[in-house]
Amino acid sequence: MNFIKRAFLSVRARKGKSLILFTVFLVVANLTLAGFAMQNVTETASDLARKKLGVEVTLGLDHEKLQKYIEKQVEENPNERINIPEISTDEADKLAKSSFVKNFNYLKEAYGLADGFKPIEVDENESEGAVAFAGGGQNADREMPNIAITGVRSSDLLKGFTEGTEKIIKGRPITAEDKGKKVALIEKQLAKQNKLKVGDKVKVKTDDGKSKIKVEIIGIYEASDTGQQPPIAFMKPSNKIYVTCESIKGFSRNKDMKGTPIDSAAYNLTDPDHIDAFKALGKKTDIDFDLFKLDAHDALYKKMVGPIENMATTSKWIVYMVSITGSIILGLIIMLTIKERRKELGILLAIGEKKGKLIGQLLVEVVCIAVLAFSLSIFTGGAVSQKMGDNLLQKEITASEEQENNSGQQTHSGMVTSSASVMDGDLDKDVDPIDNIDVSVTSQDILNLGGLGLLIAILATLLPALSILRLNPKDILLKDE
Repeated sequence: MNFIKRAFLSVRARKGKSLILFTVFLVVANLTLAGFAMQNVTETASDLARKKLGVEVTLGLDHEKLQKYIEKQVEENPNERINIPEISTDEADKLAKSSFVKNFNYLKEAYGLADGFKPIEVDENESEGAVAFAGGGQNADREMPNIAITGVRSSDLLKGFTEGTEKIIKGRPITAEDKGKKVALIEKQLAKQNKLKVGDKVKVKTDDGKSKIKVEIIGIYEASDTGQQPPIAFMKPSNKIYVTCESIKGFSRNKDMKGTPIDSAAYNLTDPDHIDAFKALGKKTDIDFDLFKLDAHDALYKKMVGPIENMATTSKWIVYMVSITGSIILGLIIMLTIKERRKELGILLAIGEKKGKLIGQLLVEVVCIAVLAFSLSIFTGGAVSQKMGDNLLQKEITASEEQENNSGQQTHSGMVTSSASVMDGDLDKDVDPIDNIDVSVTSQDILNLGGLGLLIAILATLLPALSILRLNPKDILLKDE
């Protein structure tokens, strides 16, 4: 009789054993399929997080290293004004020319005194103590700045304009074509108070009176009312003037550097996969990475996808453990089944059946049951995968939040505020971790399951079968006696 036919007859005759094997295979298949599906979620979640955060790499000061730099400067020259390091546009332009960059912007913050026009005033009571905040304690003889000046390459790329909290109501924005021109955008309230319009010119001088700029108004913008009353005039949104970076070169203490000094550069990349290559390119420039860094918002990115990456790691161990444990359990069941069938196997060998065909028969029996179990798991695996994924993700989110709370308490206890860090909006930016995932089973997951399942079935059958069939028919029959 053909060994394949015998295999089917044997499966039907041993319904109890076949059902046990089917159940074990189904459990192994569902858990393994869930593990494969959850691992695939990581890549999808990473793309989603990058799209949400934007593919932006920021070149700016490393605030931890800056803090040490400031402490050293204060210790060495306690009576001198701190000179905050800046980046040269010549170096920043080298990175901007990369094929990885889709668009870019430069940012330079400065503060000065209105010359020939009046800033929007603040409450005098609220302004008490503001000198110490602004760093004027060491230079009390200087007048408090009342105008904030932001040098940009393109105003349309600024966060306020992209998110709609600031918008042009008259004139036009500052663009890359305005490089080198002395042009400005002023806020609606400031323009109204001083009866300024597009085409007029305004002057701003430094607090020491040594430098002055005169810029032409090309646009008037409107800033949303935050409802908060800042204690210092230059912190009021209405007292902020946008100019080109080149316009305020004279306000920098690094004005003698080659190129134009800026505080930071933001590069929008064409693809998230280019981030590492772009960072490597930056290391080849003359930028001082002892003080500056290229930041792809990795901290925010890890906060969003960290729980999912941890879940993927857990799911990988699930696949390993289920595969190994399932193989052992199936091997033990098949070994007990084969031992019960020693007489049958011995008789078949005695009448001339080859050992290879007997092993083939046992393999066909197990593979038939496995195929049925794995086929059913295709329909049940999706629900199992989603349920396991949701439970694992929630546990990882809870663990991540507890860790963040603990680290946050330690960080805030020793934080030092500087004028540079106050202006860095990304430090206070908050994102929520991805807490909802779609763990769907793909065709690749099914192929992976089929390959792994076939391997488990073969190993679980061959090892116990060889331990019996390596004996000759006489020994098998005598042991059965």
